[in-house]
Amino acid sequence: MSPPQEFRPAAGAARLAARLARRPREERDAARARLERGEARRLLVVKPHDQLGDFLVATPALAALRARFPNAHIKLVTREYLAPLARRQAAVDEVVVLPRGGRALAHVVDLVGALGAPRPDAAFVLNSVSRSRTADLVAATSGASLIVGRSLVGAGTPIAGPAGRETVYDVDVPVQGEHQVERLLELVRWTGADAPPRMTLALRPGEKVARAINAIGFHPTAANALKCWPLESFVELAARLANAGAHPIVFDTPKEPGPARALAAALQQRSLAAEFVEAAPLDTFIPQVAGLALMVCNDSGVMHVAAALGVPVVSFHSLGRPAEWAPRSETAIALHGEPIAAITVDDAERAVRKLL
Repeated sequence: MSPPQEFRPAAGAARLAARLARRPREERDAARARLERGEARRLLVVKPHDQLGDFLVATPALAALRARFPNAHIKLVTREYLAPLARRQAAVDEVVVLPRGGRALAHVVDLVGALGAPRPDAAFVLNSVSRSRTADLVAATSGASLIVGRSLVGAGTPIAGPAGRETVYDVDVPVQGEHQVERLLELVRWTGADAPPRMTLALRPGEKVARAINAIGFHPTAANALKCWPLESFVELAARLANAGAHPIVFDTPKEPGPARALAAALQQRSLAAEFVEAAPLDTFIPQVAGLALMVCNDSGVMHVAAALGVPVVSFHSLGRPAEWAPRSETAIALHGEPIAAITVDDAERAVRKLL
């Protein structure tokens, strides 16, 4: 195991969080006992990581808390970008938005009233791949009687506080599971909470965009170029499926529009009709994806959105392990290659036909 990394939040936030987090042992013990008996009435959940996948793999943990504490008021703190996902969680009663950048820590002070009146029985910091300095400070500022989190994150590297001791989490949950959904469920299971490892996104009445029965989505980008299946492979796969009667729908992205436009243009050059969907905010994008028969994409947030909506997914993976991140569903097939170009179009076509 790698040596401990020192936990160094900016502007002394670690010291402040550690100081605010300490409650009398009697209060902490009483709160833990209430949770283990299923009697908690006010729960705070903190999940500020600003990525779609990181948020969606936490949704089974939210569902587990709701099932265990059906009468509790569950408040979720997350980033502005993720708020459309947070507001689509039936398990959550209230969403508090934390701004990005330099305003974030200053805004924690403004959150004290919103988070701490009345004080939560417990605050759950749902950290999986990294430890959030802001999340720790939000949990501590809330005045929760008990703070739950994980000082081992990512591959299991300890993030140590002063003198190597954990100074914020009263319940420091060890890593056991391999998949990120399991790791986040572990943070709540000690209370007796549990739920199926299925990501969720709720649609509003009449919101789902109607699609042809053979509509297949294609999203050819990802944050890391090394995790992108070759564009020419996307073109060949989409062309084969279109020639077999499928209706390709190409989804653009605001961060890197080139590949999606190139894919749509290449299909047009082959005289194949393909719908092009412009980049849009999440609340517009989600209903567009919900009507698909299947989504073909790289290992990205789009993969998690489709899976959470119950849309079958064929995804391409590299530089990471599908066993940790790929959707856990009978209607999801993750293809892995190192490099990613080693995944053949034949492999992808067989996967699509199997799901359809």
